[in-house]
Amino acid sequence: MKLLAIGAHPDDIEFGCGGTLLKFSRDGENEINLLVMTRGDKGGDPDVRKGEQERSAGIMKARTVFWGGYSDTQVPHSSETIQKVEGIVKEIKPDLIFILWPDDVHQDHHNIAHAAVTATRYSRNVLFYEVPTTQNFQPNVFVDIGDVLEEKFRILEAHASQVFATRIADLSILESAKSSATFRGYQGRVKYAEGFMSLRLSLLYHEGR
Repeated sequence: MKLLAIGAHPDDIEFGCGGTLLKFSRDGENEINLLVMTRGDKGGDPDVRKGEQERSAGIMKARTVFWGGYSDTQVPHSSETIQKVEGIVKEIKPDLIFILWPDDVHQDHHNIAHAAVTATRYSRNVLFYEVPTTQNFQPNVFVDIGDVLEEKFRILEAHASQVFATRIADLSILESAKSSATFRGYQGRVKYAEGFMSLRLSLLYHEGR
């Protein structure tokens, strides 16, 4: 399978669906691609954050990290944004796409989510993921990440400049991610999980599997 995960800033993808991407990348038969729309320049040095994203992508064995080229907090809700996402979708032809949930207090997340919904309108499998600024998220799809939780911590730790950038005293992004995984795991009847909401989800049967 070909997978595409779309985020606004470096570390969005890792928090929301990093464990799931790690599971898909394990056997080497699936192709992981990332589209990150900004280099997170409001949250740190953009060159540092770009390097952190690329290190994380290496751990995930991602084939490509595409960059949207927008400035942090300035991603527009426009046809240009839609066309940029749609161009990557047409280039990769992914079997499964992960996008941010639109109800979010960060304007970049909100705008990219709406652009991605339009840009993926002909895609058969699209899942919304959550990040710490997501609101009103009620997942109906769960992926057990218990066997890759430590690896998920590794890809989050690759974003070293952001580990304690939670804006909550003494709370690291690792603690936040583990709390989320525990809560979604309980909902999904496993110990640790990532939760998703389906925009579209097609169940496929493969002969011999």
